[in-house]
Amino acid sequence: MNRDERKGVWERAWLIILGILVILAGCQEEQTDPEKMYYSYFPDTVGQFVLYAVDSVVYDDFTGQVLHFEYEVKELIKSRFTDGEGKESLRLERYIRSDGESDWEIKDIWQARVLPDRAEKTEENITYIKLVFPPKAGSRWNGNAYNTLPEQGYRVTEAHKPYLISPSLSFDSTVTVLQNDITTLISEEFQEEKYAKNVGLVFKRYKKLEKEPDGSIVRGVDYSYQIKAFGQDSGLKQ
Repeated sequence: MNRDERKGVWERAWLIILGILVILAGCQEEQTDPEKMYYSYFPDTVGQFVLYAVDSVVYDDFTGQVLHFEYEVKELIKSRFTDGEGKESLRLERYIRSDGESDWEIKDIWQARVLPDRAEKTEENITYIKLVFPPKAGSRWNGNAYNTLPEQGYRVTEAHKPYLISPSLSFDSTVTVLQNDITTLISEEFQEEKYAKNVGLVFKRYKKLEKEPDGSIVRGVDYSYQIKAFGQDSGLKQ
């Protein structure tokens, strides 16, 4: 290979390397751009709250009764703090009341944190991976990766889709996460959550039933959370 040929090879190699670097830089920029990562599906603004209407049906095998409960839950991002692992976390205060005329009572203290690649939420001392970033249709992960429960495959079934609840309450962009969907002759399990941009969780369904082979329900629970309102508590600061 003469000098000119060697020079040509090096020039082509340099162009290839330069192209790869440009592509990698673009990918890096996409991965660090909050807009492209869609962190807004899991807000972390102190003072933000969401109010839910909860509809719950309990099948009591001891009494044979089917019990129906309706109540409201409010979840408030109360404050930020540094957790035991040295990571910034959110204190979530959850309140409950029987109806709009009743006073709120504190129900639970949960916590959450938003990391570069995922959003975690600790409910009743159990941590779940609720979302991965960026959320894309078909994205899959183990929601129980950071707890001691058996592996549970979560999957994004819809991404960046509108969600209409009523003429006065709708969302331009939501992500739906299917957490569980197993049906047999003697059992039925279903879990699904939906998140809206700049709001967070707007819908949740949890169903776990035990049945007879003829389809009659023996025991279990079936409940849903549906957003009613959301806003900002002006008395709380970042």
